Amino acid sequence: MKKNDILKSNHIEFLRFLKTQFPLYHKSNVFFRDLHYGVMEYFEQKKKTRVKYSEAEGIAREFVNFMEKKEIFRKLDHQTWVLNYPDFTKKAS
Repeated sequence: MKKNDILKSNHIEFLRFLKTQFPLYHKSNVFFRDLHYGVMEYFEQKKKTRVKYSEAEGIAREFVNFMEKKEIFRKLDHQTWVLNYPDFTKKAS
């Protein structure tokens, strides 16, 4: 299975992984570079395989397109999205 397909079929697991690495909440900004580095870390930690910098960038771009189609990411500009995922609503303190 291609890495792009692995990420798409495990997109919720990947979001949860990102949440452990970066502040990620419903209606928070999602930055491309965080996704890019998140892809490299995810494959290294969870799938025990290395992904090169340029390959991870391509995977992240395809993932963003996938998430936009699912309406989980709403585009603000070419490198920033708003997360539309109510399960990640920040709890009141």
